[in-house]
Amino acid sequence: MTVAPSRPRARRVADSLVESVTGSVSPIARHRAGRAGRSRRHPGAAATTKNLRLEIQAARAVAIASVVLYHLFPDLVPGGYVGVDVFFVISGFLITAHIAKPLAAGRFSFRTFYARRAWRLLPASLATLLVTVVLTAVFVPKTLWQDFTQQIIASSLYVENWALASNAVDYSALASDSSIVQHFWSLSTEEQFYLFWPVALWLCARLRYGRRRRGGRSLVPAIAVALAAVFLLSLTHSIVLTELSPAAYFATTTRAWEFAAGGLLWLGLHFVRIADRTAAAMSWAGLALIATTTLTFDASTPFPGWTAIVPVTGVALVIAGGMPEVRWGPAALYRTRAVQWLGDVSYSLYLWHWPLLVVVPFVIGLTAGDPTPVWAKLLVLAIALVLAHFSRRLVELPVIAFADTRMRAPRPRHRGVLVLAVAGMLVVAVPAAAMYGSVVRERSAPAAAVPDVRTAADGTLTTAACHGAAAMQPGADCPQVDAADITPSPVQAVDDSFADQDGTGCQVQGTDVSVTTCQAGDPDGTVRVAVVGDSHAANHVPALSLIAKAHHWSLTTYLHSGCPLTTAPIAAACNTWKDATLQELERQRYDVVFVAAMSRTPWPHGMVHEASQLTPVVRDDSAAAYSAAWKQLQQAGSAVVAIRDNPDAGLAGVGDVPSCVEQHGDGAACDVSEAAGLLDDPVARAAATTPGVRLLDTTPLFCADGTCPAVIGGVVVYRQVQHVTRTYSRSMAPFIEPEVVAAVDAARAG
Repeated sequence: MTVAPSRPRARRVADSLVESVTGSVSPIARHRAGRAGRSRRHPGAAATTKNLRLEIQAARAVAIASVVLYHLFPDLVPGGYVGVDVFFVISGFLITAHIAKPLAAGRFSFRTFYARRAWRLLPASLATLLVTVVLTAVFVPKTLWQDFTQQIIASSLYVENWALASNAVDYSALASDSSIVQHFWSLSTEEQFYLFWPVALWLCARLRYGRRRRGGRSLVPAIAVALAAVFLLSLTHSIVLTELSPAAYFATTTRAWEFAAGGLLWLGLHFVRIADRTAAAMSWAGLALIATTTLTFDASTPFPGWTAIVPVTGVALVIAGGMPEVRWGPAALYRTRAVQWLGDVSYSLYLWHWPLLVVVPFVIGLTAGDPTPVWAKLLVLAIALVLAHFSRRLVELPVIAFADTRMRAPRPRHRGVLVLAVAGMLVVAVPAAAMYGSVVRERSAPAAAVPDVRTAADGTLTTAACHGAAAMQPGADCPQVDAADITPSPVQAVDDSFADQDGTGCQVQGTDVSVTTCQAGDPDGTVRVAVVGDSHAANHVPALSLIAKAHHWSLTTYLHSGCPLTTAPIAAACNTWKDATLQELERQRYDVVFVAAMSRTPWPHGMVHEASQLTPVVRDDSAAAYSAAWKQLQQAGSAVVAIRDNPDAGLAGVGDVPSCVEQHGDGAACDVSEAAGLLDDPVARAAATTPGVRLLDTTPLFCADGTCPAVIGGVVVYRQVQHVTRTYSRSMAPFIEPEVVAAVDAARAG
């Protein structure tokens, strides 16, 4: 595209654009600035002869320091995530300028713009991703490969933010099993902005003014309209979506206004001049705003939404303040070698620090989910700084210099960058896809044969000695099994659940309010029992199904994730489902209704993250709500059997049992303390205080001598942190059968 702007007015605008973009001053602009005097200057102009803006480098240093410290020490800077917003505003400021400058001069080229962005960003990012693939293959448990490699591929294609948004990932999650490339969400957001913004500005100028009137002068209102529209629409969308979904954190549409804010800042600074004293005060105020947000914001702050306006305003003031030459201004601080070096390596440091933080715990032998010790975090910081330095010197700068030579040639060559991009993405994506495929094949392969539960001659259930729960019986002397003989394999354990196997479609989720039922046991049985509750009630369905089948009972399931049968308010969809389910249970009048619930959710008080939060008051409030619901069933003629919840390995310190077993096998490393993992279950309390309700306590099948193993009788007990594998649940059937049968017989006799 070629534009012939009018002169000399368009030339003056173009000169001003050059100055605002680079900090260097054209002869005409320098003459105008000289007449303005020393006390008044173009805002943001760097006090240097180099083609560099020191205040922006300083802002980058503040941003990367905030992010890295937040990831390493979130308690120290709980709002350090706002550093990403600082980067977004800087990018909007510079990229808008980089587009407008050639547009104003009539020399804008899409190929050149995209080629420069690719040469600048792809080599370092793809090199980091390639190393990350290798680190994952060597050190990370195979249980995490599918998620890690899926997101590595998404990152290589710069759509990681949407991958995380689709999974509603919580950015504040900092456990060792967090995605190894989770930080690429912001780079993906920036790349998507770079893809969209040149087209938007070019089209806006073209459609608004037509071919003949395009030029420096006409660009100003065109860009202003585009920036203002994006700013207002995106900010509104961000405020609304932040209240509705954690996906708002990663969506490009909720962040576009921050880039637009940078562009509006660039445009506004074209028309104002700020005295040095005022500029210095603005700079310090901006730094103070950023610092305040890093120290006062935390994971509970609704973000981005309207709260992001604070750090965005802060970085805007820093950029607008520029390099004020007053004694008490921040210019001397900005010029320090440490600040400028940190700004220089900010991109490389951002790339390297997160994969190191995720992989180092595995390298030093920590169990998945264990907190990373301080010394290891300091080691991560040291390695990341070294890698950032050499990545900048050996990758970024040489490629930028090479690209600059190619772009300045009489006939610029753009094909090379396309070849680099495709080749680099393939080098990353192909091995990552191979690792992903190996996990998918293992998860979909038939599980290893295990001793099955069978019906003995006397009609009761039995299983092989030392298989699963049989190893917890008095007198059992069962040896540890080799890692290769653990069943299901840690990779397969993730899917070894009732809801993913024979109970597919039986457990409704989310906002689904349909009362979905599934049948098990003997459909024609005259004894009718039901299992009702959340996913922890589903834990027991495999065992109860075997018992029902052996005794020719009809068993019906009523399951909703996160929604136990209680009169306590939860979420709107859950409340609707509970009311409808309770009415259906009253109408059906089952002989026995088995109820269970996750002890971590003592509704109406919400999720418990530490055992200390489940106080007697909280427990009793929750128990009363369970009891009220059960009494309605009793009044309708059904007996109620409550099942005490199983231990919670996550509360006891093992955040990912299958990954831990993958690392350590059948050993004590993944076992947890009964005192730490077994909560004072409100369901058990309700059973003790509600007349006529029986309690089925399965704790002896999970814990012995104060310890709750992760592998029992060669079977992985948990498929996550507290959900029981289908295989282990089935192995429990012979040992809970006597109590279950006694409860049903008592109900029928009564």
